[in-house]
Amino acid sequence: METVDLVSFDGGFEAQARVQRPDDNELIKTDLGDLPRIARGGGYSYAAASFGAGSVVHDMTGFNRLVRFDPAARLIEVEAGMTLDQLMTLTTPSALWLPVQPGYPAITIGGCIAVNVHGKNPALSGTIVRHVIGLKLFHPKHGTLRVDPENDSSVFDLTCGGYGLTGVILTVTLRLEPLPGLKLSMQRTSVGSVKEALALVRSSGGRKAFTYTWHDAAPVARTFGRGIIYEGSFVPGTPFHENLPPRYCLLTAASRARLPISLWNRLTTRALNSLYWHWERARPERGELPLFDSLFPFARRPEIFYFFGKRGFAEYQVLVPDGRVDGFLDELQGSIVKKKAPAVLLSIKLFKGNQRHLRFDMNGVCVTLYLVRSKAGLEFLPFLDQLTAKNGGIPNVIKDSRLPCSMVRDCYPQYGVFRDALRAYDPARLFRSELSERLEL
Repeated sequence: METVDLVSFDGGFEAQARVQRPDDNELIKTDLGDLPRIARGGGYSYAAASFGAGSVVHDMTGFNRLVRFDPAARLIEVEAGMTLDQLMTLTTPSALWLPVQPGYPAITIGGCIAVNVHGKNPALSGTIVRHVIGLKLFHPKHGTLRVDPENDSSVFDLTCGGYGLTGVILTVTLRLEPLPGLKLSMQRTSVGSVKEALALVRSSGGRKAFTYTWHDAAPVARTFGRGIIYEGSFVPGTPFHENLPPRYCLLTAASRARLPISLWNRLTTRALNSLYWHWERARPERGELPLFDSLFPFARRPEIFYFFGKRGFAEYQVLVPDGRVDGFLDELQGSIVKKKAPAVLLSIKLFKGNQRHLRFDMNGVCVTLYLVRSKAGLEFLPFLDQLTAKNGGIPNVIKDSRLPCSMVRDCYPQYGVFRDALRAYDPARLFRSELSERLEL
């Protein structure tokens, strides 16, 4: 066990932690007495969900082996420390894939389950819980449990989107889907506003494999919201010959903070967004893109994160009910422009799902806003909290390292249900993190 300085990926929280690096079940089951502990994957959570609160950290990245793979049944069981790109390497030769993928290839499968991630088209594929067949879980007071939606469904529900608080996920069994090809035909459509993009995305009904948008969020009334809609459809073809993911520059919380100051400011944000806007409009409206680059657009272009510098960034991600999102966007745009908030970019996606516990999931529109982590940026976040609550939205717990407990309690109808069930399952609250303490779980 070693002492390590850890920092949330957004740069908002840092602490020293005692880190254990298990690579088998016995090390995970080491008797730590009543010491609090928490599992940690790749370290890409924007909130401190995998360290803090004086907990011993189980670094699971070495716990990444294949357990079993049945291509005919489209089932795979892997250890929780396996990363998305490692999973892709295993499944693409069999023309199979996991359709729900967050934005970076080094995120672990266990981490995906713990926060119930979504991918590039949650209106079509939902969140990852929809694709989880079962879990093997270890808790010192309960031993090793096998849980699934039918067998011990209450613990399964607590664990998927439970932020690592029910124990250490050992293995995950996933149901895969057929992979039509390793390239996508990407349609780029330029729009003059976020609401224009929303109308077009709504009209397409989320039927494409990938649908997401990029918008200029610099606080300038004339250009705010202009953007690009990206819609991707698979180019059919057998992917055997191209099964290995390409090389990419490994981005970590430490490497993200390599610059001492932020390069995003009022002038550079306008200039770089304008450059990107004109560059994308000059490209052909339709072109082919490798699956890897479609899934992980920042893996080989991480500069946007470097530019935030050592202090980091603030991401605010919110799900807004469909009937309230137009007013939400109007007020958001007006406030960013009026307050000159240090916003950089904005994105929207359609969602279809059922909200349960603290899962970021329901029918509505996901709005994501990136801001510079400055005094002005942090002062703007409470306004976003108020706007979210007023419009019946839910903030993404894992994307905001300062989100207050009162906000989560007021916006998530099942906050109390989740907290009470968690305390009944583990009265001693052996699994803790800064996030769990901040949210009074």
